[in-house]
Amino acid sequence: MRHLAGRLLTAAALPVTLLTVAAPAHAQSDAFAQPAEAAASWLVAQSDGTSWNQDPSTSLDAVLALLAARVGGDQVETTLGWLNDPAVLDPYVNTTADGAAGFNAGSAGKVMYAVATAGGDPTDFGGVRLADEVTASQTANGNYGDGTADSTAWAVLGLSRTDTPAPETAAAGLAAVQCPDGGFSYADADGGDDCVSDPDTTGLAVSALVVLGEPAAAQLESALAWLEGAQGEDGGFDGGFGANANSTAMAAQALLAAGSDEAAAQAVAFLLALQFDCTGEAPGAFMYTDPEDPDFGEATRLLATAQAIVPVAGQDFATLDASGAAADVPADGCESSVAGEATPAEEDSGSASWLPWVIVAAVVVAGLLILGFALRARRGGADAAPADTAGADTPAAGAEIGDETGTAGGTASDASGANADSEPASDEPAGGDEGKDK
Repeated sequence: MRHLAGRLLTAAALPVTLLTVAAPAHAQSDAFAQPAEAAASWLVAQSDGTSWNQDPSTSLDAVLALLAARVGGDQVETTLGWLNDPAVLDPYVNTTADGAAGFNAGSAGKVMYAVATAGGDPTDFGGVRLADEVTASQTANGNYGDGTADSTAWAVLGLSRTDTPAPETAAAGLAAVQCPDGGFSYADADGGDDCVSDPDTTGLAVSALVVLGEPAAAQLESALAWLEGAQGEDGGFDGGFGANANSTAMAAQALLAAGSDEAAAQAVAFLLALQFDCTGEAPGAFMYTDPEDPDFGEATRLLATAQAIVPVAGQDFATLDASGAAADVPADGCESSVAGEATPAEEDSGSASWLPWVIVAAVVVAGLLILGFALRARRGGADAAPADTAGADTPAAGAEIGDETGTAGGTASDASGANADSEPASDEPAGGDEGKDK
């Protein structure tokens, strides 16, 4: 683990060998040119330096978010180093440490997935041979651990990042717990008539089915159909408590994995509408719902943000690729706004911050023109005086000078001078309009 960040940063030389993926298309929003990076900036600021709430599950969600956004390699290394301690890992993957049922294949699969995606060795981590233990936990019907779709999906995803991926029988295992309507339930382990599908579990299962490939084609088709049918008109997904960021994020990454691009784009648009902008309470973070729950809104932002980052970054759990990740996390982009500079969104929307400078420039140019014409008029008067003294009466000369300053009855040359004096008045608005157009 000591060299994890370095390996992650040079992941081009150490790719995830089982996957060949294209660079994800990052979403843009009205608030941020890179909303996933802005969210990652907020997310890292919520850590205690090593983890998030000293909780392995939440910390893994945060790690996966940073890997998806391809930033925060140093933080990923630190957090996985913390999780590599048997005292931290064992209670999470070996639930017998708390007197519970035993080895948790879903938790172990999630750890294995995060470690492998970051470039680490998932076969021996925290004193546990994760791949061997997960493989050994497969049951007779093909699923893993406690038999739920959630555990089986994470086991499949984790094993997909190793040299010994899940066998074809895992597709049959997921089929055994699939609800009659095509979706998957979080807790149901038999897929009976009372099975209640939810978008969170179905989303995770869809990514696992994509990884399993052809043997899971029928299950994938029905699961994807259920997921698309469960999407609201606003693009969001309801996990039982109204449309929210978490359910929508898990569904969105699955839609991306399965190639349902239009539905995925609508889901991502729903998520972006939940992101705090630079004027919000937590710039970059995602709300669980809008409006937020007055009692639990702030507490729900952490998981909502971590899960939303994955599809907002254009990634999914079937093909998530962290190659080329940066060691640090860029600033959220709000600093320039505080300093009085335009944010990327302001620049894209045609900010008029240049207008005062154009007006000042126009006024200066007009003033110089007026001054120039005034000096020209005075020089013209001074040149005419000797000629008038030599061959004209003084009153006539005085009349001509008066005509140059606008007195009626001047000569043709005097009229020309009057026209010249009028030019600054007509040039000033023209100059101003030209500056505005630029």
